[in-house]
Amino acid sequence: MYDSEGYFVENSINGYSIGDRDKLNFNDDGSLDIYIQHETPKDEKESNWLPAPGDDFNLVIRLYWPRAEILTGAWNPPAVKRVD
Repeated sequence: MYDSEGYFVENSINGYSIGDRDKLNFNDDGSLDIYIQHETPKDEKESNWLPAPGDDFNLVIRLYWPRAEILTGAWNPPAVKRVD
């Protein structure tokens, strides 16, 4: 998570990314919801929270040692969906 100028977004949890080493809460069906928002989410959702600034930001996905599906374009990350 970067601000519109390319710097980390300062936040109360000093969290700048979410990765496979984080203690995330998966849904019953095995899917994962990540909450990209300015305000802290409620309940167990906070472990899946990526703090965002109140204005423009840049969201970046980094994949280290990607599998062939990623390199060939057979897999694409899921789209970010706005939920009101």
